[in-house]
Amino acid sequence: MKNIFTALILGLVITGVSLAQAPARYQGVKTAVVEFTPGANASAMNDMAKRQLQTTLSASLNHTRKFDVYDTRHTRNATQANLTNINSSSSTAAAVKVGKQLGVAYVVTGNVREYIPKATDGHGSAAVTVRMVEVATGKVKYSGEVTVRSGKPMRTGGVPEMHAEVMRHVVDQFTDLLAGRL
Repeated sequence: MKNIFTALILGLVITGVSLAQAPARYQGVKTAVVEFTPGANASAMNDMAKRQLQTTLSASLNHTRKFDVYDTRHTRNATQANLTNINSSSSTAAAVKVGKQLGVAYVVTGNVREYIPKATDGHGSAAVTVRMVEVATGKVKYSGEVTVRSGKPMRTGGVPEMHAEVMRHVVDQFTDLLAGRL
């Protein structure tokens, strides 16, 4: 019995040492996703929809394991005062400043050009632009736009339905595009 107990303890010790020496899991590039700014044709986009877009994109990018996405709550606190400048396509300076403040390699910014929960034909649609700014150089690593229309007429046109039928597809497309850039 003593030999079995000794063998069990020895096995646990060896296993523990092996796990401790195993290489760390790759965490991806540190990235912050800021809340996107709605444009003139996105007046139906409320705060909940903006936060849901930011959170869903962050989680989706993080899930690829190519990105280690900064907590969106802290990103919101750091960006609220200057969100329009950060998301501006004319300059990357504000995005770089936030990226340095947060200690990330990339800042993902964007604008919602169109957000229509339920058009006259009953379908929802959205057009969203995104940029991935490299903090070290201030250069735009990726810039693009995705337009999605719901495959079926919307019943309510509320935020949950709009997210499920339209915005989720926007997020999936951007995740594939951004992950392909690393």
